[in-house]
Amino acid sequence: MTDCDIIAFHGWGFGPRCWKSWEKGLSNFGTFQSYNRGYFGSSNGEIPLPSTDRKTVLIAHSFGLHWIDETLLERANLLVILGGFLQFHPVAAQYKRRSRTILKQMRKQFEAYPEKVLSNFYADCYAPQEVENDEIGELNHQLLSEDLEWLDESFVAAKQLKNVNKICIIHGSDDHIVPKSKGRELFNQLPQNARYFEIKKAGHAIPITHHTQCLEFIYPEIELLKNKVDQL
Repeated sequence: MTDCDIIAFHGWGFGPRCWKSWEKGLSNFGTFQSYNRGYFGSSNGEIPLPSTDRKTVLIAHSFGLHWIDETLLERANLLVILGGFLQFHPVAAQYKRRSRTILKQMRKQFEAYPEKVLSNFYADCYAPQEVENDEIGELNHQLLSEDLEWLDESFVAAKQLKNVNKICIIHGSDDHIVPKSKGRELFNQLPQNARYFEIKKAGHAIPITHHTQCLEFIYPEIELLKNKVDQL
């Protein structure tokens, strides 16, 4: 079987540690590397473009989808989106105003009490499960704050994703950060090349709390990719 290049992007407030179980679970499929934004240490910079003679699998949690370079996205044969969104705020004006107000308050609180805000954020991410282990340590306050500001306006156009051969959208039914309606909205804009999976009683931190179920969804898709190449 031809190996794949598998690249994972964590979301806001997280780090590459959230992919530890994924790296182990996907090790038989090829090379696994995780992007490190640099919230809790040094960033590993831009991810180099994978080889054109290998299949490329991109995995993105939440805001991590917005950090994937467009050139890298064009190389993707499979894109896995976990608790993701095209734009964070709701489209409807009245709900959008409320969402923006809440995010603005969070940004203001983060400036004064970053550790407390992160702890509350993790509790919301893991709910309805308990927080297993948070990432709080020596944090990059400036980068976390700047990315919260970026989140307010960041937008991924659906047309950017339509050239990806296959997309798996996985969402928790009880996501308190990005409601499942966002996952369905994303799926509805990509009817030709996407599949939608919903994990019952799961929250936003599904790469950690429900990695086993997530992997069960994507194993067949990666196998299919590899087998297609081997048959050429």
